[in-house]
Amino acid sequence: MRTSRLATALLSLFILSAIGTTEARGQTTDTERAAARGILAEINDLQLRLDPAGMAKRLAERTDTDRDAIVSRTTELWQNEMQDLSDFIGHNPEVAWEEFLAVDTLTSILRKRGWDVEVGVAGLETAFVATWTAPAGADGLTIGFIGEYDALRDANGPFHGDQHNAQTPIVFASAFSIAEYMQRSGTTGQLKIFGTPAEEVGPPAKVIMHEVGVFDGTDLMVRSHGVTETSRARAGFGSCCLNINEVKYTFLGRPSHQMSSWFGRNALEAAVHFYTLVDGLRSTLRPEASIQGVIPEGGEAPNVVPQRAVVDYYIRYPDPVYLEHITRMMDNAARGAALATGTTVEIDRYGEYRDGISLGTLQELAFAYAGELEAPRMNPEPTRPSGYEETGAVTKDIPGIGISIFSSLFANHTRGMLVDTFNDIGHTGFRISAEVMSSIVYDFITRSELRDAVAQEQDTLSGLLDQYHEALRAAYAAEIGDPIGH
Repeated sequence: MRTSRLATALLSLFILSAIGTTEARGQTTDTERAAARGILAEINDLQLRLDPAGMAKRLAERTDTDRDAIVSRTTELWQNEMQDLSDFIGHNPEVAWEEFLAVDTLTSILRKRGWDVEVGVAGLETAFVATWTAPAGADGLTIGFIGEYDALRDANGPFHGDQHNAQTPIVFASAFSIAEYMQRSGTTGQLKIFGTPAEEVGPPAKVIMHEVGVFDGTDLMVRSHGVTETSRARAGFGSCCLNINEVKYTFLGRPSHQMSSWFGRNALEAAVHFYTLVDGLRSTLRPEASIQGVIPEGGEAPNVVPQRAVVDYYIRYPDPVYLEHITRMMDNAARGAALATGTTVEIDRYGEYRDGISLGTLQELAFAYAGELEAPRMNPEPTRPSGYEETGAVTKDIPGIGISIFSSLFANHTRGMLVDTFNDIGHTGFRISAEVMSSIVYDFITRSELRDAVAQEQDTLSGLLDQYHEALRAAYAAEIGDPIGH
């Protein structure tokens, strides 16, 4: 169906109105919004030039027998095989870094289908990469599919309250149907399925994998996640859950018996002193800062001066620039606590979560296909841009999309979402997620106009993200300089 000139103009106005406000772009504070004002205007102009909603409408509404055949095959694979696989993983939850049954089950299926599988990539025991090379040759596009499988844990034990059990089965249904199309059409290229563990805890596995080059050479990354509404993100950059630094402070002292404690150096006292100092810092930090810590190690026995104590903190802020300021302040507090108690401190920044890039070209396409496939609970208003969870570091370098199709009446991380995982609400959402994923991948492989638009948007937004961070450094310069005023 061709869009009239009037309809195109109306679409452009809709895009302008949808992206014209800075508040919903991932910028939370007044400082962020001021720093991003000019950059957001450039993003607005880019979206008007690319017209992602218009392109999405043309692609999703067109007649295409190959695409429809792929979607039908995806549906068949989900209903006949992958739904049961999703339920199996859901009924056998394994927490972060312990997903051995899930990995064994998933990789066994891949090997039986002729995929080359490597387990333990990036030094992570429960991470894997599975590769399928088209019979026509590897030259061509490389499409990456991200699958998770780690469970949550509460007082009652592990459970899939975030529906990670479905992610890799969804990927399988899509990737297998795309592989069959590429084989019968003589399309060249490779498909890669990235099994990524431990999304719920740090250090972020995807960041580790990216840093050692596991994702290198991938032209497009796709994934899905269980959600409470069908939605798409605005074009731009931001984070769903704030920027995070995960930092472990290990205080080392000298042991001694309680009856002669003056011979020792108390690492626990250093840790407690540090913990108290952090509380004192809160009044000097912006109110959006979130600092949460625990003391997982504090000694071995009450009658022995603790030689070792550990304080583990998650430090969060809406932007990474001020986050670094908070972290430096805490590092200095830790050094001060060590100095005051005659101990030493080791500082280990073991995990980082950063802003991701959301591409309007892919977000609008996913949403258009969700509408064509009659996804329930569609939110007409775009949400804040966030890349996709802890994969922000990856989306800065590799274009990608996290597909959001309604799959639960209950909030993420709840037992209610677990219940929906096994009923028609969850199963329907997962099936549609796979169908949308297959549609997007097919279009990316076969439509140069989409690939060109994605590449242009990715390059532009990546550069603008760097400019945004520079603007933030300038905005915070006086505030986060030398605390003594030198």
